[in-house]
Amino acid sequence: MGKIGRTIVTTDEIKQMVERVASEIDQVYGNEFDQVLFVGVMKGAYLWMADLLRAINADVQMDYVRVASYEEDHSTGEVKIIHDLKTDVRGKKVILLDEVIDSGLTLQYLQETLLKRGAIEVTRAIAVDKRPQAIQEADPVEFIGTIAPDEFLIGYGMDYNNHYRNLPYIAVLEFNPQVV
Repeated sequence: MGKIGRTIVTTDEIKQMVERVASEIDQVYGNEFDQVLFVGVMKGAYLWMADLLRAINADVQMDYVRVASYEEDHSTGEVKIIHDLKTDVRGKKVILLDEVIDSGLTLQYLQETLLKRGAIEVTRAIAVDKRPQAIQEADPVEFIGTIAPDEFLIGYGMDYNNHYRNLPYIAVLEFNPQVV
């Protein structure tokens, strides 16, 4: 299954990035939180969403969407909504919350879907961006916690087959070589 490798983001660094991103969101939406809907992309966003929303200095609306785009450790290239929002997004400014962006396929799909449903705008607040620099520059995330190397990360919502999500830090998963 693999083992926990080196730490990429410590628990203290996570606290600092949460406070920074919450402050950035407060600055942009400070007088408009009645129009904002935070949407957590489950399962992974649960820790990032809870920490971030507690750090925002306003009453906020939130909902969840659950999507599938991975099988075990690789992307299928297709996004499916498994559990849809209960909240109507028409006339809302939606902020998608996710723990990691690597290909961007899932968030792009959700942005397009929510705009078609009548959202005024759809932005992203991502804990970890591990896309290549050229893609980051071509498609910048509006609110970003940290940039990490393109390695298999676990912890703070990121998992391997539903394991390691609860780690309070972010680490690299080291796969054990198979013994023959």
